[in-house]
Amino acid sequence: MVTSYGSFPGVRVEVAGGGITAVSIGEEEKLVIFGEASYEDDGTVTSDGDEDGLATDLVGSLEEPTQINARREADTNFGSGSELADGMREALGNGANIDFLYGVAPRRFNVVGEVQSTQTGTLNNAPIWEEDVSDESNISALTVVDDDAPGTDLEVRYSYDDDLSAPGDAPTDDVGATETVVVNPLTGEYIADQSPVGDLQFDYKYLDWQSAFEAGPVTRVVQEDETGVYDVLSDSDLVSIDANSAAATRRGAFQLVNVLSGAEPNNNEPIEDDSGGYVRRDARFDTDAYSQGSVDSDYYFKLAPVRQENTPRTILGGVGGLFAGNPISDPIYNDPVSGYTDLEQRFTKADADNMRGENVIPVRQAGSIRVKDNLSTSTETDWERDFWRRRIADRVILIGKTIGDTIIGRINDADTRDAAERLISAEIRELVGDRLLKPNSAEETNWFVDVYESSTDADEVKIDIGFTPFGIVKRIDETVTINT
Repeated sequence: MVTSYGSFPGVRVEVAGGGITAVSIGEEEKLVIFGEASYEDDGTVTSDGDEDGLATDLVGSLEEPTQINARREADTNFGSGSELADGMREALGNGANIDFLYGVAPRRFNVVGEVQSTQTGTLNNAPIWEEDVSDESNISALTVVDDDAPGTDLEVRYSYDDDLSAPGDAPTDDVGATETVVVNPLTGEYIADQSPVGDLQFDYKYLDWQSAFEAGPVTRVVQEDETGVYDVLSDSDLVSIDANSAAATRRGAFQLVNVLSGAEPNNNEPIEDDSGGYVRRDARFDTDAYSQGSVDSDYYFKLAPVRQENTPRTILGGVGGLFAGNPISDPIYNDPVSGYTDLEQRFTKADADNMRGENVIPVRQAGSIRVKDNLSTSTETDWERDFWRRRIADRVILIGKTIGDTIIGRINDADTRDAAERLISAEIRELVGDRLLKPNSAEETNWFVDVYESSTDADEVKIDIGFTPFGIVKRIDETVTINT
């Protein structure tokens, strides 16, 4: 039997003459990027429930995984300068294999006249679409009116604070009507500067991320016995809940998907004009106050900060290329992400340590932009659940599963079970030889394979595999002695 590594995702077993002739372990990951395309009616809210289609000059389709043959095809499918088209190019620039790269554009809908009767509350379709404006006085895709003080749209502002507060500089009028409403676009929470005279009516747009994750063609990109990465160009905790649920479903069918997205900001930096007037708030992290987000999973990886300077656009396209394109034998730690100029926020070492403590991968900028860890969002402590170990574990899972599949339909006797155990053990030894797993020694058992008949079902074979991956050098403890 031949064992080899190949340029494909997952594990493949070749069978001939009633036996396994070759096992191939794939080093690639399918990379599926989810993000905003260029839509029609980009700056205006139309009728309630209307869907914004893709811009008419584009050839792509919504909720349809689309591959490209060249970088420029990302533009023709999803729009030049769109988040998704740029993300696909940035992924390629950071190591993604174009043969395994897919783009998916979520559908976008309009909400008109959503009624909220209280000073504070939460919109019905969060996260809302966040318009990319340098001055929030130019926001056109989020409008609010007080229906008992008609005729004027209220001033709207974005905020990313965990605890929204009404603006202290909001203008007032003679009748005491609401003048300013602050909205967190990631959570949908809002607060008005005072109680409305009547009802607040909100017009806005939102992306249907959940539908994109669960669309039939999307669920079939990473197939059974394959591995892949869902790269979600969002830093909303609500979106990550949906992405995590979709990944759990895929993984239950041995479509071994891991997920990347941004951690949700919890603070702001107010930006003012030369005269001290309000312009906008930029998303920030208060790392001392940040707490674990909405997902606790060893196949979900959140990073922060991911926003580029002065825009809601993120670096997640490039990060996806790095994670999916890196060789399985090369851990991701302190790796650069290229194609970006500046992050919205620059973490100190203390900031990075704080975020690691909350299971978020810190991104730091000191000249280049670097991913400073690869830990998952899991809070389990029995073994370190990082991307390096997750990729190895996924391949071990598929080795056991695919070899196990080959004995289905055979006689459940010792010869069949022993043959499967020998084949799986041979593959584990290959991973040991490649320094991915620790070897066994006289003092320590670092891996084992047991294939045996179920004690409750004579037609069932059980496979137990245990293994210990090598760790990654993350810190150097150095002592320097002078003049000894």
